[in-house]
Amino acid sequence: MTSWAATRLAAQSAYQQAGITQKDIDFVELHDAFTSVELMAYEDLGFAERGEGKKLIKKGITKMNGKLPVNASGGLKAKGHPISATGVSQIYEIVRQMRKQAGKRQLDNIGIGLAHNVGGVGSTVTVHIIKHVGG
Repeated sequence: MTSWAATRLAAQSAYQQAGITQKDIDFVELHDAFTSVELMAYEDLGFAERGEGKKLIKKGITKMNGKLPVNASGGLKAKGHPISATGVSQIYEIVRQMRKQAGKRQLDNIGIGLAHNVGGVGSTVTVHIIKHVGG
């Protein structure tokens, strides 16, 4: 198992509804309960080609100062993987970033954030795209 159709479908729908592509995303709060899930998500969300998700990490793209910062919050494991509250915590982090209230975790480019959350064993996935409006 190296891909979850639910993530691909949720991402396609979210991108379409927002009128953007994955290339427009500035930062991500990603479901990273397991390293393998993180790598699959990079690919299923369209940030990397199949089998190439690891390159995002190796090239520093997903670091705080990278081209596509991922999990400025520290991710699920850093929060203790709060089942059921995970999705809310991801949205909360994106909003804090957009309000410039993230303190030491504050990112510079906060125009469009993406939250990716997985339920069950990959059969239930949500992808939210949040656009920063105003100052």
